[in-house]
Amino acid sequence: MKSIEISARTVTEAVELALAQLGKDRDEVMIAVLEPGEAGDEALVRVTVVDDDDDEPVSALPITRASSTDDVQTIAQTVLDELLARMDIHAYVTPVVSRVPGQKGDVEETITLHVEGADEEAMGLLIGRRGETLRSLQFMLNLLVSRQVQKWPQIVVDVGNYRQRRQESLEGLARRMAERVRQTGRPMMLEPMAAYERRIVHLALRDDKTIYTESSGEGENRKIVIFPARS
Repeated sequence: MKSIEISARTVTEAVELALAQLGKDRDEVMIAVLEPGEAGDEALVRVTVVDDDDDEPVSALPITRASSTDDVQTIAQTVLDELLARMDIHAYVTPVVSRVPGQKGDVEETITLHVEGADEEAMGLLIGRRGETLRSLQFMLNLLVSRQVQKWPQIVVDVGNYRQRRQESLEGLARRMAERVRQTGRPMMLEPMAAYERRIVHLALRDDKTIYTESSGEGENRKIVIFPARS
């Protein structure tokens, strides 16, 4: 399957750019919104071409239209268990469903699959450098589950509580850099980050009226800049 990531001012614009680059129509691709374009950042989408002749699923589960979150959770856990087994990684998966109010007054549900194992080296390989392997595993899982339940699920994969630890680390970094900006009165540029990591920083500083954040750069070199508040 061919897949590309495109960023733009809005999700719609990013999808249109990706379709134009791939030369495909909407019914020929699967779209994952990686960054909705909130908190001053651009939208980021991953668009994957679904080939008609690529019908053999990695999982042995049949195509099933899920009727509830519990159904999706069961399928997702089964697929992830199979992926780990095929990778010869011995681990156990614990699902947790979180529900938060959506922007339109509805309830957004996210299924988080926590992966734990005794082999620290194997867990480290699953995470990868700066979480790159973990993000790829999560995308693959969402893609495989979506082909079985006929909709794009909202599944998060966490290994050894990496995501929570990374979020706490980024929030701490954001607060320290914001304090330095207040003291010096000069902007501070952070290291390049993935879209979901930039979102964590934006949200951590969203309510701080003494500074503001913007993203700068393109692709993998995209960074957050913290500015002192405009007078």
